[in-house]
Amino acid sequence: MEECQKAFTDLKAYLAELPTLTAPEQGETLLLYLSACNEAVSAVLVREDREAQRPIYYVSRALQGSETRYTPAEKLVLALVHAVRKLRPYFQAHSITVLTDQPLRQILTKPEVSGRMTKWTVELAEHDIGYQPRAAIKTQALAYFLAEGASLSVTEPISVPEEARSEEPWVLFVDGASSKEGSGAGLLLISPTGEELTYALRFDFPASNNEAEYEALLTGLRIAHQMGITAIRVRSDSQLVVYQVRGEYEAKEDVMKKYLAKVQEAIKLFDIFEIERVPRSQNKRADALLKLASSSFAHLSKEVLVEVVKQKSIDQVQVSAIDSLATWMTPLVDFLSSGVLPKDKTEARRLQLRAAKYAYAGGTLYRRSYLSPWLKCVTPGRATISSEKCTKACARHT
Repeated sequence: MEECQKAFTDLKAYLAELPTLTAPEQGETLLLYLSACNEAVSAVLVREDREAQRPIYYVSRALQGSETRYTPAEKLVLALVHAVRKLRPYFQAHSITVLTDQPLRQILTKPEVSGRMTKWTVELAEHDIGYQPRAAIKTQALAYFLAEGASLSVTEPISVPEEARSEEPWVLFVDGASSKEGSGAGLLLISPTGEELTYALRFDFPASNNEAEYEALLTGLRIAHQMGITAIRVRSDSQLVVYQVRGEYEAKEDVMKKYLAKVQEAIKLFDIFEIERVPRSQNKRADALLKLASSSFAHLSKEVLVEVVKQKSIDQVQVSAIDSLATWMTPLVDFLSSGVLPKDKTEARRLQLRAAKYAYAGGTLYRRSYLSPWLKCVTPGRATISSEKCTKACARHT
């Protein structure tokens, strides 16, 4: 009975201290906080007034059916879409900054988003919405909002520990070897959800066992980086490569020093990198791939990706552009990669609407398409070269 009375007293105190809703001023940039629980999503629109945040409007909705099985990031995007639909006059008249601890802008622009996320991206592109990290709770406005969001659900709000917010690492098994029949490597890449990708390499140049092991490691890291992976754990049965990368062995030969320098450069591309030596018995699948690849591709399954490497990694020359001229793609790339907008508000708004039709991944700009493969955008110079090649190729058939 005492607990019930205390809960009732706390509820009355909470209702009595609800903040008064305020009206925004014309041209003012508003802030939006999002919250997602297991069975509900909420949003609160606030404005800054003399270093204090004043609430403008609260919106919330219960999740239904399959929505309860959305990922936490998808639920936050759903909360944003719901706020846009319910508070459309505010979004049409003001610039909105979403404060969140999740990388929503990157999630909405990456190529592998689901169909519903793509639809939401197009819907959100209609408005002037920016994203900023929420470093801390500045005032009590967010606390009131979170309390309201949690009260809609019979379960606890989604809580992700700080140390668990980093991306789950992928596991990469690598193995390389050289024989009289040839040299090659096998790669096995396993996602955090258990999905497996197999890759076989055939080296079209003479290589020692240690060189083949380094080539396998460098290729695996290159593939992982191109896939957008930022956390990776490498497993190899090569004692020399593992201990040299970890700094426990010294690379004395010039070739090994070059390979080690290449690996150290590749490691910088990842937020989390670990390498560990494992017994050959735990690296059987990568070992089997390299044995097949070093002799012939004929026995490899169609599910195995294969590549013939023509040149050693340490012999490849890196060519960088001295001066990169601006093209029609430059504003789109700057916005999709870094969120940079033109100073002119009209041009910035036009760019935001246009960017919804594009995606930027792996240093390449793509034009989105719903019924056909995405189109790769190229510079005018590259387009001229492609056109000339196509003209020469088609001339043979005329």
